[in-house]
Amino acid sequence: MLNSRSPPQYKQQSPGGSVGSASSTSQLLGHYQSAYGQQVHSHACYQHQLQQQQQQQQLQPHQQKQQHHHHHGSRTSLTPTMKRGKKQWGTRERSGMSFLIVITFFAVFGLIILTEVFMIDERTHSGMLAMRAGGGGGASLGGRMGDSMPDYDNVKDDYDLLDASILSDNKLGFVQLRDNKLKIQEAAGADGQRLAGMLLNGGGGGGGAGAFGVNVPLIPWGQVLPDKVEETLPHFPFGTRPIDGAWQVVNGTRFKFFVYSAYFDRREGARLVRVVGATKTRGPERVWCRFWYGPSAGNGTDAGSSTARAKYSSATVMARVKIIRENWNLKYSACFILCPVRTPPLSVPHFVSVVSRLRAPPGNLLTLRNTDQDADFAASRARNSSAKKGSPVGHPPPSGDNIPDRIAVCVKPLHFNYDQALYLMEYLEFYALLGVSHFTFYNHTLGPHASCVLENYQKGLVPGNLTAHDLEALTPAEAANNATPRVLRTQYQRPTVSILPWNLRMRSQKEIRTEGLFAALNDCLYRTMYRYKYLALVDLDEFIVPRYSDTLNELIGSLNQRFRNRNTGAYSFQNAFYYLQFADDSLASSGIEGGNDQLARVRANLVTQRKTRRRYKLHPQKQRSKYICKPEAVVEAGNHFVWEFAPGKGSLNVPPKEAILQHYRVCEFGGNDCIKAPSIVDRTTTKYVNRLVQRVDAVYRHLRQRCDLPALPPLLKTKENPQEKPVEITKKKPEENTNDKTKEKPKGNPKLLEPKRKLGATTNESLIKGVATATATTTTKATTKGGATKQQQSIPVTTSTKTTTTPKQSIPSANVRKKRKLIVFEINDLGVPVARVEYQ
Repeated sequence: MLNSRSPPQYKQQSPGGSVGSASSTSQLLGHYQSAYGQQVHSHACYQHQLQQQQQQQQLQPHQQKQQHHHHHGSRTSLTPTMKRGKKQWGTRERSGMSFLIVITFFAVFGLIILTEVFMIDERTHSGMLAMRAGGGGGASLGGRMGDSMPDYDNVKDDYDLLDASILSDNKLGFVQLRDNKLKIQEAAGADGQRLAGMLLNGGGGGGGAGAFGVNVPLIPWGQVLPDKVEETLPHFPFGTRPIDGAWQVVNGTRFKFFVYSAYFDRREGARLVRVVGATKTRGPERVWCRFWYGPSAGNGTDAGSSTARAKYSSATVMARVKIIRENWNLKYSACFILCPVRTPPLSVPHFVSVVSRLRAPPGNLLTLRNTDQDADFAASRARNSSAKKGSPVGHPPPSGDNIPDRIAVCVKPLHFNYDQALYLMEYLEFYALLGVSHFTFYNHTLGPHASCVLENYQKGLVPGNLTAHDLEALTPAEAANNATPRVLRTQYQRPTVSILPWNLRMRSQKEIRTEGLFAALNDCLYRTMYRYKYLALVDLDEFIVPRYSDTLNELIGSLNQRFRNRNTGAYSFQNAFYYLQFADDSLASSGIEGGNDQLARVRANLVTQRKTRRRYKLHPQKQRSKYICKPEAVVEAGNHFVWEFAPGKGSLNVPPKEAILQHYRVCEFGGNDCIKAPSIVDRTTTKYVNRLVQRVDAVYRHLRQRCDLPALPPLLKTKENPQEKPVEITKKKPEENTNDKTKEKPKGNPKLLEPKRKLGATTNESLIKGVATATATTTTKATTKGGATKQQQSIPVTTSTKTTTTPKQSIPSANVRKKRKLIVFEINDLGVPVARVEYQ
């Protein structure tokens, strides 16, 4: 029974160091004897022991070889410990480099901050003068001059200038007069609150003497300097002619600083001189307004006489620079210089100068507009001869419903030697048909032809007659009822034109945005205020076109009647791109009814008549949109929307079914990919075609010789389209027979098809406002029985199986690209897009 038991299975000994076979055998034998009670081993057990010994002997050389290989490899490769040390050394190196980079960054950043604090905005007239105000150990006054004014201020601040709380909201300073020099510092009150104002040395000593033994009264921002100081400042600049609407320099500034015009703003009970200028966007330099009072608007001829000097007096006020928001983050920006006219003791001045150094003579002299003595309001001047000294006698400008119900247009500065004379005529005459009375242009660089055209409009040397009329398109319901189209006539009035110079010495798009166009827009805003009820700020390639009204006055009147919002200060219109890469409308070369070849050539060259395809999707409001505003309701005008309204005013978004902004330009991102966008045919401008062509032709023929205008290009004769001519064409397949059975016959009686064709033509004409579309016309074939041919209203009818073709109608070869099938939308009279198929 003992011999039948299998020997126990022992685990193989792990290869390690060399162990003697005797020791391992004795251990195994001892274990076996303890298990079997000191009995004699069987033959199987003995064989098992021998096998174990042989296995150990075979494994021993292999273990020694591995040990030898391990010791030999350690000489050429790194141990794990060495590898970990090398990795830790690279990590420490990278950490040290990162720490050095961080330290360097903070050092450079700190250097920039220190430079900003101690060097930027330093001025030659600023100083660091410590002194004490009052006696008895008052609070010390000191600080640094050069803190920039806030870039954007609430419009409420412009009308709360009489409120004393404004003093704590401005970083202004005080002026100390010593040794015939003016130094500016910040001021801190006795209670620790910083006061923004001016401290001036008074005469004599007393209990309130400061460190210099003089009194230092506090004069807040916006108040006039004392008479003692005013008498020591330079007098009126005789020999300098007051200018309105021209860039003038502000002397003594570190950065560029120019002023263009000055206006008196009396809205909301404020009395404010608002100067339009251009200066540094961030941290504008501090300036002063010097008001000039005189007997008349012009300089006296006896400039050197003492009597002439005695007629002019002055007052000086610390100004506040307000940066116009739309500046594109460039170095320079358009700005307002705000100077309050506090009463008493000040009255409205005649002229104003902006200076940075009080002791230096002024480098500019601006005529103040929108005052009671403004020449534009001279017709309604009054009666009152008893006025206080220094105040002009006149009549205030109209306001509210008393403002004439007229529309003006402002155009941004014309640059790059703009010289498209014919397009300029189209622009002026189209807006004149829309009811615009006045245009304001800013001449940066104009070509000779365009300059001559504008000068003739400015002088009123263009003809002012208009006899043409247009017919208003009928709606489908009106056409079904055989209604009579309404005749569109215009009580034409020749528009007036103002051309102002615009020689701003700043690099466009590098230092300031597009020749400082935002200064031009806001100058035009205040220039037309109280003179025109509405103002449109649009570019030369933009037309605000109403859909159901004939003029902009009718459109605005309809909007006011429907919405009845008395707080509306602007009307915003969505933008639609009429890309110039779109194909010309074939109707543009068809001339006008009852016209000659000259009128046909004029129409073929008018952009509003050639380009009738626009992008289907309109831009949302405030993106590419333009607006018509009430000037007295706007404080700061922008390019696409109003930045600041007067308190209580807002904007009305005009629905696109009422009017849109038609923008004629090339693809905005370059190339021609823009025309791949979904488009639609919109012929709203064709309702002005007869009147517009007659007006442009009359002006062109009148100025043809005076301005040496180029001749109109000849009218391109389009190739005869087989679809527009009655051509008999029948295609024959090779497998077809010549039997009459294979001929396709029209469904229905051909005599009954004719009224349907007439009805279809009438519907198409009403769809495109009375004008047929050449690309939408198709030919219709009719075949009579027995091969007899009847021609009904130029409709071709085939007579035989023989194919008849014209030389221009050739079968295209196999390698000719097939025409693309497009789905095109057209606007019907109801403003609803209607789809049709077109092949290109």
